Amino acid sequence: MRTIYWDKPVSVGGRLIFGPLDAQEHMVSSWTAVKDSSFAVAASAILDALAGRASPDVARELFEKALSNSR
Repeated sequence: MRTIYWDKPVSVGGRLIFGPLDAQEHMVSSWTAVKDSSFAVAASAILDALAGRASPDVARELFEKALSNSR
């Protein structure tokens, strides 16, 4: 996996998520909401971005969508 940083970090409960690797770590270890379909789609996009198979920007958008669905 490669290190990728988003242009603008995502804030989650006072913590800043700087890229797909941070987002993946958050989803695995700190996700407290229900893991619904938006969670699954975001998790897949994040792994694809880390592997270089998908856009990190799309992964960010899907991560933010999963966060908003969890509130």
